[in-house]
Amino acid sequence: MKSSDLPSGLAAIRIVAEDKAGNSQETTLEVNRDTVAPTVVWRAPADGAQVSGSVELQVEAQDNVGVAKVEFFAGSTKIGDATPPSDPSLPYTFSWDTTKHQDGPVTLKAKAWDAAGNASSEATLTVVVANRPEIHWIHPTPNQKVAGSVDLQVEVRALRTVSSVEFYFGPDRDSMSKIPGTPTVLDNIYSLTWNLLQVSPGTYFLKAVVVDAQNSRAEAVIPVEVGSAFVITTPADGDEVGPGAGRAIVTITVGINGTLPPGVDVNKVEIYINGQYQGDAVSQTAGDGSQIYILTWNTTQSSLGHDPTLSGDRVITARVYYTGGDKWTNGVKVLYRP
Repeated sequence: MKSSDLPSGLAAIRIVAEDKAGNSQETTLEVNRDTVAPTVVWRAPADGAQVSGSVELQVEAQDNVGVAKVEFFAGSTKIGDATPPSDPSLPYTFSWDTTKHQDGPVTLKAKAWDAAGNASSEATLTVVVANRPEIHWIHPTPNQKVAGSVDLQVEVRALRTVSSVEFYFGPDRDSMSKIPGTPTVLDNIYSLTWNLLQVSPGTYFLKAVVVDAQNSRAEAVIPVEVGSAFVITTPADGDEVGPGAGRAIVTITVGINGTLPPGVDVNKVEIYINGQYQGDAVSQTAGDGSQIYILTWNTTQSSLGHDPTLSGDRVITARVYYTGGDKWTNGVKVLYRP
């Protein structure tokens, strides 16, 4: 006889033993065949809930004899078991690490088993895993003016391991180029030095992108104003110069706007008037400790681009030669009065 031939519930089996002499003895064995499957119902999380980090899964499981275990699944992948709690009134629980799953909807399943091998129907619900990283700009700030070199800094908040952090810039949000280099990391701060010497002055967008181990990504975009690294600080645009203005001797000063990139030095600064070379500016240290380059212009002396007998506009520019390249400064227009 097979156990499946027995009726469900309590049954008596009579066992008779007889030897060759005809002697016999019998005994009765009571068995209880369990054919009733357990039931399982979700208690937490709620169907449709958004979850992140470590989440406690809770179900109620019942059986006519007793529940042996509850299995938990995320989609078709088994994520763990729960054994009966010490207090029968408590739910079956399992701590689920959601960071091992991609962001998005996930179907959770629970299945209960009893000691006889009977299994419940699957209880299901859907949750939304939301462990996407966050990224926030620290420096520069939105609309900040930058020049020469700037340290880009972002703060990353991520529950999963960070795979990469990259920086981009461009004239608009749809046309961006990657800024070369690998960011340095200190705690959750990612930093990269951006060399602006080859970037034309103007308004740009900066974008920082973080990608985590599950390929979830986040980005942050800010506008910045890129200026020239080298500027003529004196004379000012619109100034009057020359003997007729009481300024026969004019100090042409070229200053460094911002900070030059590491390893970049200024080798020479040429001064031009109306596009004609006048001479090289001399390096000096300003009162605030900054480096400046000065050329003294005697407006009473004739030179290419300047006739001291003729009044009119004079445009002053400078060409700066630095490690790895050269760059023109802003143009300063002054009015010369003989």
